[in-house]
Amino acid sequence: RTKTKTRNRTKNQPSLNAQILKSLMKKQNANRLKSRKNSKNMNQHILKIPIPNWVTIIDYRTMTNKKKDDAVAGDKTIQLEWMIEEINEFYEAIHLQDIGEIRDEAIGLIRTFQQFQDSKKVVALWNKVKSDVVLVFPTRKIFVDAFEKWHKKKLIKNQAIGVLPEHLIDIADLSW
Repeated sequence: RTKTKTRNRTKNQPSLNAQILKSLMKKQNANRLKSRKNSKNMNQHILKIPIPNWVTIIDYRTMTNKKKDDAVAGDKTIQLEWMIEEINEFYEAIHLQDIGEIRDEAIGLIRTFQQFQDSKKVVALWNKVKSDVVLVFPTRKIFVDAFEKWHKKKLIKNQAIGVLPEHLIDIADLSW
């Protein structure tokens, strides 16, 4: 009878396959931790966005359904008021340090800018906050995920019908 070759290992020493598997698992865990760390780092700059001194984050809500209807009907004064309220909501979310809410409010802000882009004053306000809004979406995937959550809520209320992520990406001039 022929002897099969056996590895020179002791009883407690793991096989080569087990060693490879263990090494792969270590790499996977290291990558997961690195990914989590990068994700946290990616969000840290968002939480440090300074709130401009012209923004109000307490007791600022003025928009009623009637005012919103008037804005959609073309009232430039109310469109500006709506834009100001959206900006205040965005910076309030930053103040509260809630990443999900920050992104939700950023998308709402972009959408309001999209709706009223014919108003010079709305455009001027957008230009003041655009650099902060852009920081909130470091990747396209993050934007699309946030958009889907935002859009789902809007569709339940019969709003933002037909709005696509690409529309808001284009109007906000987001690029990755």
